[in-house]
Amino acid sequence: MAKALEPAAHEGAPPELDRCLHEAGYTPPARQIEELLGWLVKLPEAEVKPLERALVRAREKALPLALASLSQRPAAERPRILGLLVRWAGELDAPGFLEALVGALDEPLPQSRKLAARGLAKLGDPGAEVALLARLAGAGVERKSIVDALGALGSAASLGPLAALSSDDADLLRRRERARLMIERRLGRDVQPGALELDVRLPQPWRVALSCRAGLGELLADELRELGLGKGASEPRVCSPCRVELEHHGSLNELLRARLALDVALVIREPAGAPRAAGEPLPEQRIAEALTRPEHLGALRAWTRGVPRFRVAWTRAGHRRALSWALARAIRERTSELVNDPQAALWTLRVAPDGRGDLELVPRLDPDPRFDYRQADVPAASHPTLAAALVRFAGVRDDDVVWDPFVGSALELIERARRGPSRELWGSDIDPRALDAARQNLKAAGVSARLVEQSALTFAPPSPTLIVTNPPMGRRVARDGSLGGLLDGFLEHAARVLVPGGRLVWLSPLGDRSERLARKLGLAVTSGPDVDLGGFTARLQRFDRL
Repeated sequence: MAKALEPAAHEGAPPELDRCLHEAGYTPPARQIEELLGWLVKLPEAEVKPLERALVRAREKALPLALASLSQRPAAERPRILGLLVRWAGELDAPGFLEALVGALDEPLPQSRKLAARGLAKLGDPGAEVALLARLAGAGVERKSIVDALGALGSAASLGPLAALSSDDADLLRRRERARLMIERRLGRDVQPGALELDVRLPQPWRVALSCRAGLGELLADELRELGLGKGASEPRVCSPCRVELEHHGSLNELLRARLALDVALVIREPAGAPRAAGEPLPEQRIAEALTRPEHLGALRAWTRGVPRFRVAWTRAGHRRALSWALARAIRERTSELVNDPQAALWTLRVAPDGRGDLELVPRLDPDPRFDYRQADVPAASHPTLAAALVRFAGVRDDDVVWDPFVGSALELIERARRGPSRELWGSDIDPRALDAARQNLKAAGVSARLVEQSALTFAPPSPTLIVTNPPMGRRVARDGSLGGLLDGFLEHAARVLVPGGRLVWLSPLGDRSERLARKLGLAVTSGPDVDLGGFTARLQRFDRL
């Protein structure tokens, strides 16, 4: 139970103040906000944050009142109002917001000036640049916040003053360099917008890694061989259940013919016998040196129009913002042909935070041109690479009558059409929203299929030769314990309606149980891998009617 306020300490307080301080998630009514702002500036420090959080939740109702309160309060009370405004900056706007923060740069209290600069950084309005630059040289403890704000919103006009800023404070100099980097890369986006080059060949053979759902590595390697990618010494090699490597000397588009791959990476190998002695280069220096070697820049240039821009995904280490900035500085010291720019990144760099091991450069396919038909989705729908795996495991016959009984967004039908001709494509589902998504995706893909709103346990198209589906999984959809019965019931139905020689291919989270029942029904069983579906596995299976 929330502890009541002490009457002597909060004499005259409205009951809403008690709720703001002690009820998580409480939002005060508009009629009390002005009075609560008055309490914000006089409460003990320990009670400020709970009240501030409650007022922040009032959002548009509270912002104009807080701006008005700022001009009415004495200087000693304004830091708390400014702290509230900083919380809204960049999320809300109101007349006079920018002007109030710019004016607060001249507050007598250093804390108010720091908060004003932080708020301007979040607001991101270029109109504040002149005011910030005017105060840069003479600033006191708020100088770091001013430098950060210039990094967030400054133009080319800020580069000179920042470069001229000198100090014995190592943290200020680090912030200065970060601000310059932010401005330079922001300017570069306008001057040199980039794009991936899909049809340009690499200048030399390169080790490439393709990732897939865990369990599909062998199927992906088979697909690459069928496509003629990797021959002789560069034969596709399964390195793990979710990774295949090969030597490639062609274009990115050639690799994107592999529909089972989640992504493609250019691999930069760690030099054999790399030193690990004391006094070796810092991680950011080691990574920057590897990335900026001429042959590595040449590969990036081949697959990039404009300056290659990248973001860092530190393996096993979270965001590592300080290390990311250190790497950006180390690269800028070496070259202008590569820029660390998360907002406009065409590449993702996957690397360990110590700079050891292989580096991987992954082109960011957003949207992925292989699956640009994906206009609509439904809960628990397949990923396109998983649908492609089901189709590959099923095989292709040009006289197939294909049925997806749990059609969802129709990805299995579209991927089957991408693999080769068929006589007919059918999809059924009991959810009209799924059928609507399926229609949108089929139209975008240029694929014709018959869709019906029917139960998978009772409906069947005439003489199906292939049933291919990713059925609802218990942990995602069927939460009432009926999954086993649903899968069993459908398997019995499928065994009746499949023509002789027909086959069912699906993923079953109850693999052993499904195989036992299939054999009992007289179906021939081909057991595939257990595939990671994100927190649980399901077995890829093919059942043939003899």
